[in-house]
Amino acid sequence: MKTTLTIAAATAAIAAGGIAATGAGATAPSPTSAATASTAAATRHVEGRVTAIDRSARTFTVRDAERGTVKVKVTSSTKFERVTFTALRTGTRVDVRVKRVGGVWNATKVERGTGAADNHDAGDDHGGGHGGGNDDRAGHR
Repeated sequence: MKTTLTIAAATAAIAAGGIAATGAGATAPSPTSAATASTAAATRHVEGRVTAIDRSARTFTVRDAERGTVKVKVTSSTKFERVTFTALRTGTRVDVRVKRVGGVWNATKVERGTGAADNHDAGDDHGGGHGGGNDDRAGHR
């Protein structure tokens, strides 16, 4: 009798442990899908003005309106478009793709921002000369 109870108790414990481990019938994520999700979650887009540059550490800081201040590391695989790390200055507007690696935001791509402050003609119709622009008052020739 004692042996029967011990076997029944052990079987019940193993069964309960198996259900708890799988979340009551839910399947565990595969290592591949978990890795893909963590990679996707670790990639971000940051845009704003450069607030600081540390050339010796190969880092710069960007003030993003949504994310706050983000310190970005430039690596040998960082791609640059319309700007270079040596040409980067405080106040430059940039769009940066970053990936979280070992607690550090590594830049995968850095490009000069295309905000209105960088495009001096954005929203400004100079009229192409005399009398042809939308900014002329009515009846102006």
